[in-house]
Amino acid sequence: MLRLLYNHLFLNEQRNSMKKIFKQAQKGLPSHCEASGGFTLIETLIAIFILTLTVGGLLTLAAGGYFSVRYARNQIVADNLIQESLEYIRNTRDGAAQAGSGFWQTWQNQYTSCQTSSGCIIDPYTTTANAHVQACPSSGCPAITFWPSVGFYGYKTHSYANIGQGGSSPYDTSYIRTVTMKAGSNPDEVVVTASMTWFNGSSQKSASQSILLANWNF
Repeated sequence: MLRLLYNHLFLNEQRNSMKKIFKQAQKGLPSHCEASGGFTLIETLIAIFILTLTVGGLLTLAAGGYFSVRYARNQIVADNLIQESLEYIRNTRDGAAQAGSGFWQTWQNQYTSCQTSSGCIIDPYTTTANAHVQACPSSGCPAITFWPSVGFYGYKTHSYANIGQGGSSPYDTSYIRTVTMKAGSNPDEVVVTASMTWFNGSSQKSASQSILLANWNF
């Protein structure tokens, strides 16, 4: 009986102590916290502002990453188109060299239109007659056309095997390729330069590459 009375008194004392501690803690809080556990208008506005900054930063980072990938892709396409034209000219030189001596001048005559200041276009894959090498007008070379359904780059005025002249919804790109050929330091050398311009958004980009081709039989 005494033990039960002791436990009862002990629990009451503990309960009273907890009440005192709780009241003392309440006195140290701002008045608005005593009445409610919610946020004030200022606190809500600050939280929204911080959230906006965080989300805005993430969106800016994502957009920057998207444009970086897109611009890198454009650069790769431009480099490949430059290399394509140079390799075509190199291959025609190699093929002409198999004819033996005397091929050098005959081979260069194929690229007379490239030896002007306006340059020429090179189209390795066209099936249009006499269209592999064409002089560019003084206003500049035409833009390269893209066939998205087959991932092919060419010129809309030319025909191609398995594509046709207007099939698969082609559209003009911003890529403009110009090829020039100039004499080297001696009559048995020529310098071939392929240059490319294109747009990344509103910013114009450019790239060029040159190779030195020699008369194998001199």
